[in-house]
Amino acid sequence: MSSVQQDMFLLDCPTYEDYLDTFITRHDIHFLRNIRFCRMLVELGYRSASEIYTPEQYEKRKAAVQESLWPTKKSAMLFSENMNSTDPVLLELARREQPNTQKIISTIIFVKHRLKSGFEISGYIDFEHSLKQANLMVEGCTDWLGVFQERVLLRPKPTDLSFYDWHKGTVHYNHSENYVVLHDVENGLIFMHRGDHKKICVDILREMYTNNCTREMHFSERYGHVIFYDHIIRKKI
Repeated sequence: MSSVQQDMFLLDCPTYEDYLDTFITRHDIHFLRNIRFCRMLVELGYRSASEIYTPEQYEKRKAAVQESLWPTKKSAMLFSENMNSTDPVLLELARREQPNTQKIISTIIFVKHRLKSGFEISGYIDFEHSLKQANLMVEGCTDWLGVFQERVLLRPKPTDLSFYDWHKGTVHYNHSENYVVLHDVENGLIFMHRGDHKKICVDILREMYTNNCTREMHFSERYGHVIFYDHIIRKKI
């Protein structure tokens, strides 16, 4: 019998005290005549040969039972699933979406966007992190469904790994769930994967980092040149 099946009775215990009461017999109440003392003896392990959960263990075990019966976690949506576009950049994004959500690879995207003023913004995007935020509908997240349906353009945001506004001269750097942003005097901007601690240098020609990722550049009329840094994950987060 699995631990979840063994813990099914916890659903009948609204509180931790109710859980402790399941180990108390009528004889205990009759002879001790103090429910609080009876519960204390249960916690100390004097009324059961089985493991007695702490309050924290009780909460976790009960939550595990509830999750097994009524799952709250939804599988990640593949935004590119019904994509009809032939845009080369979008095709490359679609090809990488599922391996990123499954944490087989981790892709960093470098993209530029020209504003109506004629100035450009550019930045590095943690693809998996951005997809996850979209699935969770985090405020200000990238509308990836709109991107793949060509209703909106993919553009970097000040909350991405790196963001540069060429007109204002402002730059933003942000850690993500997958990467820590590092600044190296000799090698420049570096992203270190939190899982396996491998470093990705945006200048892929730096010999010491060439084995940590592959770099591909793809062009489309819609996006211009977009660079993909693909890192094969050796240790998941």
